Amino acid sequence: MFLVYLWNYIRGYVIIVVTGRSIERFINICSKRQILLWDIVRNDNDSAVMKASRAGFRLMRPAAKKSGCRVRIRKKCGWPFFIGRFKKRKGFKAGLFLFIAILSLSTSIIWDIEITAENPEIVPQVMNVLNMEKIGRGSFKAGLNPKEIASRIVLNVDGIAWAGVEIRGVKLLVSIEDSIEKPPLINSNESFDVVAKRDGLITIFEVYAGTAKAKEGDTVKKGQLLISGKLESKYPEFGARDVHALGRVIARTWYESSQPVSPQYTQRLRSGRSHEAYYVKFLDWKWKLPGKRNGFGISEVSAYDRTLAGPFGLKLPIGLTVETSFEIIERQVSLTPEEAVSIAEEMARTELSRCLPPDCKVVDEKVKQISTDGNPTHIQVVLECEENIAELASEPNIAQGR
Repeated sequence: MFLVYLWNYIRGYVIIVVTGRSIERFINICSKRQILLWDIVRNDNDSAVMKASRAGFRLMRPAAKKSGCRVRIRKKCGWPFFIGRFKKRKGFKAGLFLFIAILSLSTSIIWDIEITAENPEIVPQVMNVLNMEKIGRGSFKAGLNPKEIASRIVLNVDGIAWAGVEIRGVKLLVSIEDSIEKPPLINSNESFDVVAKRDGLITIFEVYAGTAKAKEGDTVKKGQLLISGKLESKYPEFGARDVHALGRVIARTWYESSQPVSPQYTQRLRSGRSHEAYYVKFLDWKWKLPGKRNGFGISEVSAYDRTLAGPFGLKLPIGLTVETSFEIIERQVSLTPEEAVSIAEEMARTELSRCLPPDCKVVDEKVKQISTDGNPTHIQVVLECEENIAELASEPNIAQGR
């Protein structure tokens, strides 16, 4: 039934009202002349409502005249009649043409750029390369060569092993693979020493090249010579020769942080007041709409974008940015002694976590309270760690204690 309705809608049909005393004769004449009628509903003895095709309606005049009935159109239905309403409207034709032109233009332009990289610090560098090549939102796809763009990125951004560029719809997709960090080049003709980069107690001492100047169990200071770049021969008559000292020295190291114990704590809270500012975005440009300033002394700001979506999931370059400022108030909160100590410990651990090297392994932690008159005034957190303290001297053979 749906296919029949769809077919009739595409061809177009009319709903007609037939009046007269010989409606049956009118229907029979139409049937003999192969004029299709359907959905016939009899209102009373002198009228009936039915549907007929456009072509069939044009052939009804002789049948109506012969049967003595009158035929009038109640409603025109279908695609041909829908289109016919706009044939004489020039504005509709112009608007339709303009819509098709804009749709065609918008699908031939890059509206969004998406960069995928393991290292987020590379993303701004890639964007700078694209900007230098004048590639961005609004660039025509026809003028872009993905292979050439990928080559430009690899040549101009350090730390990239491979770059892939793909144009998918109206989006430019850039995929980045980081390169493996190259080990430092060693010039065997130069003599370098290995020194301690911080104080520590040596637990593992491995010499790959050079002469050991310390051993396991020794306590060393920062800058102290560990491995000399002078390789001494077993035979004194041959003397010593210069080498590039290499080795691995694992030592116990200590890091400490001391934080005061305060009976009060400054708490930052939102007051409940907020202010919104609106910006209109087009491509990479942004304009702030007129409005009042928030007038907050301290505030937190969050923003989100509302972009317009076109047909077929097309992301349009026009959007609205809503920037919300939340007023922040500060108040002093009294703490119990236990809470004050706990906060001081947490602050000390946070400070230590920022200064620990990436290869440092924490093996022990000690927390000490420094008190005056029985009341804790400071919390001291000491971390015992294991790490490689060996590093090359900044210049050839400058270490002390040779």
